[in-house]
Amino acid sequence: MTSTSRSFVLALLAAVLCAPAVSADVLSVEIVERNLIEEGQVFGDVGSYEELVGRITFGFDPDQPGNHAIVNLDRAPRNGDGLVEATADLRILAPTNRRLGNGVALVDIANRGRLTALGFNRGGNGPYGDGFLMNEGYTVVWVGWEFDVPEGRPMRFDVPSVDGFPVGGLGFAAVRDTTSWIKYDSEATVSAQHTLSFGSSQSGRFLRTFLYLGFNSDTSGRKVFDGMIPHIAGASRLDLNQPGAEPISLGMFDATSFPFADAALRDPVTGAIDGTLGNDRSRENQPLVFYTNTGVEYWGGGRVATLVHSTPDGTEDLTLQDNVRFYFLAGTQHGPGPFPPPPAGNRQEMGNPTDYWWNMRALLTSLTEWVVDGRTPPPSRHPTFTDRNLVAPIAIQFPAIPDVRSPADRTGGTRTVNPWLEGNGGGGVELPMFIPQVDVDGNEVAGIRHPEVAVPLATYTGWNFTNADNGDPNTLVALAGSYIPFPPTRAQRERTNDPRQSIEERYSSRDDFLTQVEAAGRELIAQRYLLEADLRSILDRAGEHWNLLMDSN
Repeated sequence: MTSTSRSFVLALLAAVLCAPAVSADVLSVEIVERNLIEEGQVFGDVGSYEELVGRITFGFDPDQPGNHAIVNLDRAPRNGDGLVEATADLRILAPTNRRLGNGVALVDIANRGRLTALGFNRGGNGPYGDGFLMNEGYTVVWVGWEFDVPEGRPMRFDVPSVDGFPVGGLGFAAVRDTTSWIKYDSEATVSAQHTLSFGSSQSGRFLRTFLYLGFNSDTSGRKVFDGMIPHIAGASRLDLNQPGAEPISLGMFDATSFPFADAALRDPVTGAIDGTLGNDRSRENQPLVFYTNTGVEYWGGGRVATLVHSTPDGTEDLTLQDNVRFYFLAGTQHGPGPFPPPPAGNRQEMGNPTDYWWNMRALLTSLTEWVVDGRTPPPSRHPTFTDRNLVAPIAIQFPAIPDVRSPADRTGGTRTVNPWLEGNGGGGVELPMFIPQVDVDGNEVAGIRHPEVAVPLATYTGWNFTNADNGDPNTLVALAGSYIPFPPTRAQRERTNDPRQSIEERYSSRDDFLTQVEAAGRELIAQRYLLEADLRSILDRAGEHWNLLMDSN
């Protein structure tokens, strides 16, 4: 096709797919580009997929009770119908033949313009990898919600300002209304019977705030998301719905405020009673929720993940609500590091390469089955006070590995303010910090243990200190874990006084190691924390790992 004819087709397509006044809250949708992905590749039984790119325009009614939580919306400029308009980028991946999909829309909350749910697609080249999401038949949706996305990145959201400050809370309403449009409007560009959401790190904190402020009910009082996964967010929320908000910021030690848990609990600092799902805004239309976290969210970044499943003072375990699960991905860091691990660089140790996405694929499958079929998911897996594997940092039994510093003196940071609570929710008060206990190798004992954590060749942590050549060696590197290989041989262990058994003392051969890795994987498959189809990839990587450490010995 010539460039002229292609431009004509796109212009015609834009005219055809521009849908004015499609619903009460979505004023128009304009699709300006539509392409087959991967040159029309067939994904399993679903067939080919197409990508639709465009813009969606909203009209928000400041007088609508469902919008009252949006700070300064009542002061924003209005159109002739009394609505506040805003326009967002829209991107959709959908089966070309919609009837062959699984009927589930997965709304991915973009992280600073990055499309995080594509992490479920492993291996291969490019964002689609092995095509897991497409093979399963998901319709994947992104809508801009963040007004300060850097130039050049997708998923921008253009919002009005009041007194020079963007009305940032409209980001929650944009996600709500896009999802409701897909779920309930028969004229929507794509439609789905069931809706899930995934948000990672910053966008996981977005989802926790979305729930807390009651945005899982649309302006007609209907449920928006049936299920969601706030991933690697810890107990934190997002600074978005206030003047001067900067959602693009890392939100390290200024993102965690009371309440931390879902249930309505009394704050020991202020006496306030509140909960993420336990307040008047959020009690109705609650989704099924999977909280997933790594060691980083327990150790660093002021995200104190323990407080999601403990009392606010960190003294007792909580019984989670029936619609909630919490899964700790043991032996992993915020985002999997590359393999083979590169040199440590600005860190004291190499980065943690454990790939938790294999477990995340199984969890997404379980959440989908829970939503669609009512199949109960696997039980929560996380450290607890009851099992004595959730402890204060000073009590960690980390081995005395030569030249490796212990993190036993870490603290949890301080609370940030919560403007929804009288007295701002005790902002500035120190956060209690409790972390997963480890075994004699320094590997975490509770949670979902990836086969290479259960049958290890190294110590894998959720913390890593700064290299003295690059800064304060007492400071943790943001969001980083550590990879500390075992000595290959007994002689090397004895020469360095490493307390951990060497690889040759643990496993009689490469085949013995791989047999044990497979057994650990099959145990996870039986428990539904790993998919049968993914075991081969884990075994291949384990074999490469063995070769990396042992071929020179």
